[in-house]
Amino acid sequence: MKGKSFWFLILGFSLSEILTALLTNGFHKITAESVILSSLVSLLLLLAIWYRYVDKPTSDFLDAINRAIRGDFRARFSCYDENDNFHRLSVSFNHLMTCVENQTEELKENRRLQVQLYENEKIYRSALELTCERIFEADLTHNRLIYGREGYQRVFSFLNTEMFDDMIRSIADYAVYEEDKEKFFQTFDRRNLMEAFRASEIPEITLEYRQQLPSGALKWVSSSVIRSGNSGDGLKVIGYVKNIDERKKQELEILKQSRKDGLTGIYNKSFTQTLIEDFLAGAGKSGRHAAIMIDIDNFKRINDTLGHIQGDTALSQVAQKLSGLFRCSDIVGRIGGDEFFVFMKDYSSSDTLTEKLNAVKNLFGEIRLEDSSYRVSGSVGVSLYPEDGEEYRELYKKADHALYYSKAHGKDQYHIYVGNTAENQKDVSSKTQMIQTPAT
Repeated sequence: MKGKSFWFLILGFSLSEILTALLTNGFHKITAESVILSSLVSLLLLLAIWYRYVDKPTSDFLDAINRAIRGDFRARFSCYDENDNFHRLSVSFNHLMTCVENQTEELKENRRLQVQLYENEKIYRSALELTCERIFEADLTHNRLIYGREGYQRVFSFLNTEMFDDMIRSIADYAVYEEDKEKFFQTFDRRNLMEAFRASEIPEITLEYRQQLPSGALKWVSSSVIRSGNSGDGLKVIGYVKNIDERKKQELEILKQSRKDGLTGIYNKSFTQTLIEDFLAGAGKSGRHAAIMIDIDNFKRINDTLGHIQGDTALSQVAQKLSGLFRCSDIVGRIGGDEFFVFMKDYSSSDTLTEKLNAVKNLFGEIRLEDSSYRVSGSVGVSLYPEDGEEYRELYKKADHALYYSKAHGKDQYHIYVGNTAENQKDVSSKTQMIQTPAT
């Protein structure tokens, strides 16, 4: 013991000596009674000091430890400041318990939040099950399905795995339409998902694709993956699939109608241009193509003499016959009142192109109107890729020049562009190696 406790002990012994001196007349008459009384006083003083500075703090300290063992992290230990050793022990113990209490509160709060999150996920999952075809929960870090395997197996009998990677790969191989497979796999590949979620604040990744049914039919579905947790245990997600077949088909139909000419059903001017520009910027760069502009001769006279209904009939029949004459890969559009534009892709030879242009000229003789005596004819202008240009506008302009030349030289014929002057128009064989004006 140090400090006050030391001096208190010295004082106790001093009082004992003073008492002994008084009882023995200054230590001259020492008797057994005086020695015993003095010893008792000293013993009582020692016991008092022992209780105050050893026994009680020890008992209090053990009591605080036992309370902590039973889970009472608010247990604290205190003693008199003059009891130096126990005082320092109490300071350290109380600091330790404060740290434990704080950490325990944090753990309790985390546990409460985890329980709440789990309950929220259960509610969210239940809501999804009511509105979606199927759902799943997965741990991307550990590549495993946590929930939803049975639901997926009911739809896809070929699935027999609890590994997320294997599930995505199998669905891509056996249940996704061929044109959508690569995009599906790249979107939902486990590593790609983890990288996307960790590299950005994107909460959800969604893809619309065509699912191939066992019957061979296709159905549009929307698959979404949502981040549900990113704890020390790993990155977890919830995924769900919705049937969007009816909505998607309606959207595609609206999109299709926006690209089509309302009267004839073939592509309108805007989308015709878009298709040709996209083709020339991509797959069509290295090919040989023909831009063919077609105009119904004297179309205004049809409207004026036979009526606009017969004019519309003529337009519809021309569009129908042009669509039947060219391949599905070729682009056929109506670009004006009585003007049509055909982009013939990758024609194999000059003879093939000549044969097709003759067929275009002749199809007008097959147009049937109410007045059977009325003969419909058409004029055609052609420009060639890449000889006459490598862009849509340039090809369009030069095909229009060739069409104007056909109109100016009697109509009911076709011409291939070779220049802006009449002299150039006459000499076609040197450039195209084909007959510019067919024999009549």
